[in-house]
Amino acid sequence: MACESCRSQARTLLRVANRTSVLSRSSAAARSNFLPLLSAPVQTPPPSRSFSSTSSKKILGIGSSIGESYRVIGASERIFKACSKAADYRITEEERKNDQVERLEDGEEIGRSLDEGNIWHNTFKLSPTFSTWSHVTMLHLYLINARIRMLERDAYRSWQQQLIDHFFFECEKKMHIDHNITSSALRQRYLKDIFVQWRGLLLAYDEGLIKGDAVLASAVWRNLFKGDPEVDPRALVAIVGWMRSGLASLEGASDMAMSNRALEILDKPVDVFWTRLEEPFKREQGKESAEESQEIKATPELAKAA
Repeated sequence: MACESCRSQARTLLRVANRTSVLSRSSAAARSNFLPLLSAPVQTPPPSRSFSSTSSKKILGIGSSIGESYRVIGASERIFKACSKAADYRITEEERKNDQVERLEDGEEIGRSLDEGNIWHNTFKLSPTFSTWSHVTMLHLYLINARIRMLERDAYRSWQQQLIDHFFFECEKKMHIDHNITSSALRQRYLKDIFVQWRGLLLAYDEGLIKGDAVLASAVWRNLFKGDPEVDPRALVAIVGWMRSGLASLEGASDMAMSNRALEILDKPVDVFWTRLEEPFKREQGKESAEESQEIKATPELAKAA
């Protein structure tokens, strides 16, 4: 038989073993209860939706909203029509059938001015051709482009894209209808050349605005008058004055009123600046003629006295 000490050690070992098994079962149960909490997906409440949190919708990739996009499309179309009518012309189908279309020395076709008293065609001696129309239109568009640069980036891109689209659509229309260019590939090639001219024109006029009126007049002479040495310098001075005045007026208009104010500014006649240049010369000529008449009257009196 075992002694008393052996029995006590055996009971101690048995109690320790029982206690260990109980602890292991309780920890396993705790782990089994905790694992579903880790594996269960976290559910978040659905976000509340309101008009202020709804993302803005865009149309044709322009504008911050549908209403703003339509406003820009309509306003830009009205402004472009005001720009394009300044030196507009036509070549009718009857003139082409009857072989009555005149041409310049370089072969460019000459049309008929829609306004008999057009200052660009009459006073400035620019032929009613596609080149004249495109450069006069781009000159007007440049003034608008300089103003819309003051807008925010997205608004500026929207306005610029619409104005350029209107311009090139009208260019292609004139090529097809007025100049009978039926080849789409040929029209696209001409449009690419016009786009290059537009980019160069922006840089040239920007340089003129920064460096002074002499540089700006030189840019107008190169682009609009094709560097013609027979150009009247007063025409360059009048156009530069008209550009400066238009830019100052557009700068003073608010963003909301800019589209309506631009129509009034673009309608400002360029010949106003031309007549202002001629008035001092007319006064001097009047004084000289008056002095000459007085001398003529005084000569017979002196002869009689002698």
